[in-house]
Amino acid sequence: MTSTIPAARRRGLKLSPASCVSAAAMAALLLGTSALAYEFEMGDELTGTIITTLSVGAQMRMADRDPRNVGYSNGGRMTTSDSDDGNLNYDKYDLTSQVTTITSEMRLKWRNYFGVLSGTAFFDSIAANNDLAVNGPPERPYRGEYSPEAKDYAAWDAEFREYYVGGNFSLFDRTLTVKAGSQILNWGEAFFTLNGISVINAFDVNKVLSPGAELKDALIPTPMIDVTYEVAEGLTAEAFYTLDFEAVRLPACGAFLSFNDNICRGAEGTSAQTDYGDTRAYTVGRDDFADYDTPPYPYGSGPQAVSVGIPILTDDETSGGSFGASLRYFSPDLNNTEFQFYYANYRSTLPGLYFKAPETYANGTGELNLTQAVPGLLNTIVTKLGVEQQELVVAALKALDPTLQLTGDLLTDLTDPVVSPLLAQLLDPSVGTLPRSVVFENMDGSAIYKYYPDNVQMLGFAFSTTESSTGIAINGELSFKHGVPVIVSGPLFLTQALNQLGGVPLDNAAYGAQLGFGPITGSNFGIAPYIEGPGGEFDGQQIPGRVIYGSELHNVWQAALRFTKIFGGTDLLARVTGANSIIGLVEFGGIHVDLNEGTPYAAYGQTGFTDFYARSLTVAGMPLTQPVEATSQGFPFVPTGHTPSQWSGGVQGIFFFEYPDLIGDMTVTPSIAFSTGLFGITPTPLPGFVKGMTSLMFSVKTDITQQFSVTANFLKSFGAGGGYSGSRNPFIDRDFVGVVATYQF
Repeated sequence: MTSTIPAARRRGLKLSPASCVSAAAMAALLLGTSALAYEFEMGDELTGTIITTLSVGAQMRMADRDPRNVGYSNGGRMTTSDSDDGNLNYDKYDLTSQVTTITSEMRLKWRNYFGVLSGTAFFDSIAANNDLAVNGPPERPYRGEYSPEAKDYAAWDAEFREYYVGGNFSLFDRTLTVKAGSQILNWGEAFFTLNGISVINAFDVNKVLSPGAELKDALIPTPMIDVTYEVAEGLTAEAFYTLDFEAVRLPACGAFLSFNDNICRGAEGTSAQTDYGDTRAYTVGRDDFADYDTPPYPYGSGPQAVSVGIPILTDDETSGGSFGASLRYFSPDLNNTEFQFYYANYRSTLPGLYFKAPETYANGTGELNLTQAVPGLLNTIVTKLGVEQQELVVAALKALDPTLQLTGDLLTDLTDPVVSPLLAQLLDPSVGTLPRSVVFENMDGSAIYKYYPDNVQMLGFAFSTTESSTGIAINGELSFKHGVPVIVSGPLFLTQALNQLGGVPLDNAAYGAQLGFGPITGSNFGIAPYIEGPGGEFDGQQIPGRVIYGSELHNVWQAALRFTKIFGGTDLLARVTGANSIIGLVEFGGIHVDLNEGTPYAAYGQTGFTDFYARSLTVAGMPLTQPVEATSQGFPFVPTGHTPSQWSGGVQGIFFFEYPDLIGDMTVTPSIAFSTGLFGITPTPLPGFVKGMTSLMFSVKTDITQQFSVTANFLKSFGAGGGYSGSRNPFIDRDFVGVVATYQF
């Protein structure tokens, strides 16, 4: 039987993995069935082939839930709760998916013209039934089920994939090939290392993670015009121009292998400390901001706001217009080496984020109305100030209005509606907003947007050769990209956004936080405080429609070097294992991102609050309080964990062992795939590496006939489990077994 990888190459498939998927999780999908096509002719010149693949697969969870991968508000140890829905929806030994997939492809050829039409559809009975494990507190929305929109994405889908026409022509006695339509652009040489030179076609992560999916189905075809011309002997030029845009597709929110609850398919919004829509949080469009004039328990009878839920919308200003060119030179004299040079100007398939402030701000934004303060807490602070400091405050108030009639009791005077506005003039800089309901009112006119930056510049070099003495194929690539989105940490982005609205209105900031008044401390009495962070101080300007970016554009260098070896039956390794042949691929990858020193960037499970603090309270130039470190407030305000690094890298690989006729006429092909991070942490949303994170995939494929095969696999992941705020390894508790039966005709 023909080995898998060469067969894939003959079909014109460049097996480039794509974003957000570990190589180990993809390993079983590399074992494709040999293509058996139905061939037909119409007349003397029109010929065609049709290949249809039907598969049925299931997957079962094999690990207990790890609290380091569950949010604090949902009963775990992770600081945030925006990445644990898929973990909570499935218990150990639950079936996580049962997927039936059909894919069909037709190729036509007439004279020097050709055309391709392919489509795919799937149905997942587990998602369609929507009866999942019930975990976490009752305040969680959609506990034990997908949301309606997420269910639509998870349960079924059907779409056309590649559909294009083209032709081969002679121009100056050289071959010119033109293709127009939805297609996959095969660029670069990386096999496992994602998002290198191959950046034009986005990646459907869900297709890779579904039992029975084929790797080629994970690349999303994009409408484009592609032209290839044989310039000279061994020299080929290619150029493309996209007509539309396709972004990366993440799994549905709440799917077993979904590791983000904010920008997954079906997401409606983001929440700082809880799930979006949790009843313990203020959610835009659901709650009435006026209800939050009353403090929460135990300070009053008002509703909780342990978090805030802000909608996430998609910036619809996305279109085609990406373009690029490549040169490939094949040199027989240089050991049959192919050299490849690439350039592209493209729209990123990976998202960035920005926050847009309201066009009109509520009255009282950035001001303190002490009539809304919690009397008991304010009284404690006033009492602890002491006579001398109280007299200084009274003197400052009288300086603003000499006619002011004061009672002599500072607490009574501060809560007088006449005096309170004067106090706001003494506060420089402002410390926040009281009451916090003003912030919620501003929030109702705001939103977070997901967008895809354009005009990203990419230069690339790749090569492909063979070391003749050992027969090892060597493939490598190096790329440089300018303007790639990198997301900053959630605390930094959300505090900057909330500061713009008037302050951080969460319960544990506005009421639970301790304020330092010189040698004394006391609880905040209701102020939604401005929180400063590593991104710099808030300028105090509430600008209508102001845009605050949660991502930055950076330069990225990326390299991959792969070694491929086919061991025949007479080689030592084949003799030891008894295999007829062995195919081994090992690829080293490295990434460099020019991150700004001191800025915290996003990384899975590492959200923290190091270098975040509340402003000091300064009245008439007299500092009454000291800045309060966020980490002094206790869990979940923990120190920031292992932050992303400029350099990161790792090694990935897979080995196939082929045993033809092992059981009767059946061919058995076990495989072992691995992925491990060697150094650094790649920043979000770039797919890459985490030091110490290791995954192993064990698979056995049995070709029962030339058309029918069964594959079983097992994923085990370990390493990179520690950190102040959670695990760095999202797969550490997602071990699974899977089985898929495939019939091709």
